[in-house]
Amino acid sequence: MTTYVELSKAAQEQVLAAVKQSQELALAGVELWASSVAPLAKGQQLPVPFETPAPKDVVASSFGFAEQLLASQKNFAEKVVAASAPVFQASPPKKA
Repeated sequence: MTTYVELSKAAQEQVLAAVKQSQELALAGVELWASSVAPLAKGQQLPVPFETPAPKDVVASSFGFAEQLLASQKNFAEKVVAASAPVFQASPPKKA
């Protein structure tokens, strides 16, 4: 008999594989676009209304926040499970 954990893990693996494949396709598209546009943009300065951070800094900051948020949500979920444990550990109802 397949357990919930096994079914959940199989579904997660399928989702992660699909995400990885779509990321690889998107990256290939960006690489093609960049190699096509780079010669046209060489020596050109793109006007920006304010000082912008480096793209890698934006990614690091955004994912740093996401990691903190996910850790906070995990901590909260674990506390909810612990707080509700007495309800789920109660003996099953007696059959009539």
